[in-house]
Amino acid sequence: MTTVALAIEGMHCKSCVLLIEETLDRDPAVHAVTVDLDSARAEVTFNEESTSVEAVCATIADLGYPATLAGDPDS
Repeated sequence: MTTVALAIEGMHCKSCVLLIEETLDRDPAVHAVTVDLDSARAEVTFNEESTSVEAVCATIADLGYPATLAGDPDS
């Protein structure tokens, strides 16, 4: 398992948080996800043999919330 911190743009309410959490929870490769609205960050634990951080970020972006590794200079 790998745990990453992600910076997520565009969240403005609890519904945004729930949408991201519920969507990632449905992915069998994702073991745990916690999204924090105030910090605009998420902590995601996933099976690196089944998915990648890029795929997790793409899933979040498909919901309308650009996501990058927290601390990434391109974020």
